[in-house]
Amino acid sequence: MGRRENPVDHSRPARGRLAEYLRLRRQSAALTYRELARATGLSPATLKRAASGTVVPRHTTVEAYVEGCGGGPAQVQYAAELWRHARIEERGRLSGLHAPRPELISDAADLSRALEVVWEQAGAPSLRDIRDRSGNPLALPISSAARIVNRDAVPADEQQLRAFLAGCGVPPDQHAAWTAAFAKATAGSGHAQEWTVPYLDSERRVLGTASLRTRSQWRRFTELLSPDASEGAVASRLHGYLVSEAALNGKSLASWQPDLFTVHDGRHVVVEVKTLSSRGRGGPAAGGSVGRPQNPAGGGAPPAAQVRAEESPPRVPA
Repeated sequence: MGRRENPVDHSRPARGRLAEYLRLRRQSAALTYRELARATGLSPATLKRAASGTVVPRHTTVEAYVEGCGGGPAQVQYAAELWRHARIEERGRLSGLHAPRPELISDAADLSRALEVVWEQAGAPSLRDIRDRSGNPLALPISSAARIVNRDAVPADEQQLRAFLAGCGVPPDQHAAWTAAFAKATAGSGHAQEWTVPYLDSERRVLGTASLRTRSQWRRFTELLSPDASEGAVASRLHGYLVSEAALNGKSLASWQPDLFTVHDGRHVVVEVKTLSSRGRGGPAAGGSVGRPQNPAGGGAPPAAQVRAEESPPRVPA
């Protein structure tokens, strides 16, 4: 006979209720953990941990556990609700989020906040789970789901919106309000038609660009991008350039700004001031400043100033 399980820890009530229900299902099925492991394909250690009450297991583990104990759709759905509440309790973020109801959404920012709330209300399932439960995984790649939950982007189109909602467990009869909100939030922006669709189309081809080496090849590739997407790629590359410049001066980008950032003869020029004593061994002097040099590429700059010039980065993705 195996050892008796430790009592369930109810310091997290929702997590404790989930563990109690899992134990009840196994006891009702009269299964040992070893037998349940054979039925589910999961290890006995994983199953014991799921019902320990010390952690919130993965959603798929809970589902397999209940099905392995002979539970039907109703029992699986009940366990899924217990898991959702346990996850919300564990993350502790939902109560601090504020977003309008779908019918009150007016712009893309509103829509982005509201979809974050949808994800949190679903228990913040993994990106893979969202995709797999969406009913349309081709419309919702993991990368797209990540941009939505991180509020980096709203869905590309109505099809992707519906897939995301389904992946987060929103019933189909509630989708109409969300599609109406999507249409309102993106009206006049050309969002789906002019920016997102071309971007996603080129994104599908990006895996074939590893052999691109020359600027002309990259230039042809960037012609696949819309102007907005192309500008975003340049901005990303420029951000990386500034990060590297800051690192050369012993700083992070958050704590360093160049005294002068300008364009001259097709070149991006960064000028920062160093005292004569700090040149070559340390960061720029705090609060240093310099007037615009007569030649932004370096000629006429004060002797205590270090000038770095880089040819304008090609318009390519970072």
